[in-house]
Amino acid sequence: MSFPWLGLIGAISLLLLLFGSDFLRSDKAISRWRDLTWLSWAGVTAYLIHNVEEYGIDVFGRTYAFPTSMCQLFGFQDATHCPAPPAFFTAVNVPMFWFAAPIAALLSRRHPLVGLAIYGVMSVNIVAHVIGGIVAGSIYNPGWLTAMLLFLPLTAWVVRTLFGRGGFRHGAWVFLIGWGIALHLILAGSLVPLMKGWISISAPAMVMQVVNAGLLIAVPWLAERWLFHPRCDRSPATPGP
Repeated sequence: MSFPWLGLIGAISLLLLLFGSDFLRSDKAISRWRDLTWLSWAGVTAYLIHNVEEYGIDVFGRTYAFPTSMCQLFGFQDATHCPAPPAFFTAVNVPMFWFAAPIAALLSRRHPLVGLAIYGVMSVNIVAHVIGGIVAGSIYNPGWLTAMLLFLPLTAWVVRTLFGRGGFRHGAWVFLIGWGIALHLILAGSLVPLMKGWISISAPAMVMQVVNAGLLIAVPWLAERWLFHPRCDRSPATPGP
């Protein structure tokens, strides 16, 4: 499975642009750490790195570790004996984090809530890895380390910087978390029937992941238009140190 390594090349390229240029910033008058567009791209980069730990190599040197641990939660010996094929996990990640999330970051200049949608997914993913470790009887599971070291501090910083006084209402963050939960439930709704043998064809489940990726953008865009209009909900950010 080569997609996490190709994604790592993308992540390295984004890191060079994030810290070596102003190309991914929307407002050079403020700190990049307070720039919503820059933070949107930082979220994309963090997820591409996270994919390497899950699907490339984890901290114990295991390859393709997350699918194996997921299949074991459903009682299968390993990913080889699992009804979810490698293509399913590729379909979960490539449409969402190679296409939808970068498009959302590109749209963040005019649609800031869309750009921040990835942080709703990240916040739920943090909880999922913590719970997954508990269920498996261990603290660590593939993806746990990058969730703790990248997702957690980035998400906390985004909430502190962009929500509340002078930014989006906290209700907008509650919405993003709720939508992150919904996206994970849609994923589970296509994975569980496959794992349980209720469906024997994986193609519909994979198609659903492409739809899920589109929903990452579409629903926050509608919510921004109807509930959290940026012109009414945010004021210009205060320059940071």
